[in-house]
Amino acid sequence: MINKKKFVFWRKLSGDPVADSFSMKTEYHAFFAKCNDYFDFRISNNKDSYVGAGIFTNVFRYKDWKIIPAESEFKPDVVYQYTNVAGDGFDNAIPIVDSVKFKNWCPDKWNQYELLSDLMPKSFLIKTRDDLQRYLEEVKTSKAVIKPRKGQKGENIIVFDKASFPEIDENILNTKGYILQDFHDTNVLVPGIVSGLHDIKLITVGDEVFANLRVPEAGKEFCTYDSPYTEIPIDRLSKEVINLHKKVKEKIDALFPRQLYTVDIGITKNGPIVFELNSHTAFPYVHFEYADKFFNAIIKHIDSVGEI
Repeated sequence: MINKKKFVFWRKLSGDPVADSFSMKTEYHAFFAKCNDYFDFRISNNKDSYVGAGIFTNVFRYKDWKIIPAESEFKPDVVYQYTNVAGDGFDNAIPIVDSVKFKNWCPDKWNQYELLSDLMPKSFLIKTRDDLQRYLEEVKTSKAVIKPRKGQKGENIIVFDKASFPEIDENILNTKGYILQDFHDTNVLVPGIVSGLHDIKLITVGDEVFANLRVPEAGKEFCTYDSPYTEIPIDRLSKEVINLHKKVKEKIDALFPRQLYTVDIGITKNGPIVFELNSHTAFPYVHFEYADKFFNAIIKHIDSVGEI
C-alpha cells in the first residue's frame, strides 16, 4: 500500500466544528472528498490547534459528508491555511501555503499599490482628514473611491463625487487609515462577457488561472463579497486581460513564490485595470464547468509545496 502524503486543511472557525455552515457548502465537500482520495487528509480549526514542531491537536476527518473527530495529535507533511490563521508565531516547521508573510502582506492595500502602482488606479494613503482634503485635489477623475487600508468583503468602500466630502469612519481612519483612488468606470460592454458594471476575479493556482464575473447589486457602483458571480471561460478573456494578469503574477512570484491568490480587475473604456488582490481563492460552485479542474489544480499545487 502506498503511503499518502499527510495534509491538513487549516481554517479559522467559530461555532461547532462538526455542524458549522462552512461545512455544509457543497463545493467544500467536493474538495474534501478529492483530498481524501489523494492525501491522508485532516481538517484543523483555529490557531491554538497548532502546538509547534509540525504538530496539530484534535484534528478532524472527512467522511460521507461529515466532519468527524480524529486523532488528538497529527503531524502533516504540508498545510493549507485557507484563512489567515497561522499568525506571526508560526514556526515554519512544515511547508505551508499560503505563507505567513504573504497572508500578512496581502490584506494591506497600500502594500499592493506600492508593488503594482503601474497596474492600479492612482492611489493615496490617507491617515488624517487633512490628507483626504489635500489628496482629493490630486484625484484626476470626477468621482473618487475611498476604502479602508485593511478591509475585506467590500465593506466601508465609498464611491463619491469629488466635489463632496465623504462621511468616513473615524475609528478606521485612526487605526487603519484609508486608501483614496481615482474612479475607473466599468460600465462598458465587454463582448461575450458582460454589459455594464462588473469586476472579474482571476483566481491564481500555480500556472492555472480561473475566472469569475461579478456584478454589483442594484444601486451599487462596485462589487462586494455578496455580489452574485458566474464563471467565465478563460478563452473569452482578451489578450490585454491575460497580459495584465501575467504582469501581476510576475511581480507576486518575485516576492512570494508559490502562493494562491485572486486578482480583482475591471475592464474600462481604456482597458483592464487591477483593483486589488485577495490572499484567498474562492472555491467555485460545483456546477461550474471548471470546478473539477480547479480542485485538481489546488491539490497538485499543495502537493508540490509539500515537496519543497
